[in-house]
Amino acid sequence: MSPRAQDALRKIALLRQVSSANGALDAEVDTAERLAKALMDRYAIRPDDVPSGLPAAGSRMIWVYWQDLLERYGLTLRHFGYRGNAAIGRDRMVYVNLRTSQWRIEQQSARGWTTIMRDWGVESLHRYLDRQMRGYSLMRR
Repeated sequence: MSPRAQDALRKIALLRQVSSANGALDAEVDTAERLAKALMDRYAIRPDDVPSGLPAAGSRMIWVYWQDLLERYGLTLRHFGYRGNAAIGRDRMVYVNLRTSQWRIEQQSARGWTTIMRDWGVESLHRYLDRQMRGYSLMRR
């Protein structure tokens, strides 16, 4: 296989990671699918030839969606590997698992930290933050 075809395979594998579950918009998903198909047609690559699984460099690309969402609400995402978190005031934390696109909100109480909400995907976290942050002051830090 030529170096260009190998490069196309790598790009197709990355494009397959663009999904709604990973925080991409519908238009981004559609564009990624079209680009992947165009690369496959151009280099005569069959779907079976494309490796499955998340490439190591893919995780950096996907964190951008989570980071962008949290920044909209004035929150700072800290991440290492496939796990990330952000403080919501003094008593709440959001935790994100990049591999599964699962997130959870924990709240501090007298007994410790309790999970108060959990779901999947960037869009569901966006809906949660949109509902919750309206009445929650970030100034309580």
